[in-house]
Amino acid sequence: MDEANVLLEARRLAGLSQRSLAARAGTSQSAIARYESGVTAPSLATLERLLVACGRQLRLVHEPTVDEHDVELALEVLDLEPAARLQALANWSRLRSTRAS
Repeated sequence: MDEANVLLEARRLAGLSQRSLAARAGTSQSAIARYESGVTAPSLATLERLLVACGRQLRLVHEPTVDEHDVELALEVLDLEPAARLQALANWSRLRSTRAS
């Protein structure tokens, strides 16, 4: 979810108008409108301040991404017989060690 949607959802859940959120956060209604429309993006500190004014908190989480190509390859390997899986792993290990050199 992007900043504009996060802010819009938080403001609506708080039952605030753009004007009342702006007053609480010490900014202008037009700035809130620009953020919510995606015309400009608030800094992380500004977004946090706006969310706090809506009674929310900003929580950042980093997670590993799922590369669909990797998932496809893993599924292909799982379809192999055990001996073929071991050979695929050996081939991959040789490739890795070659690249590391």
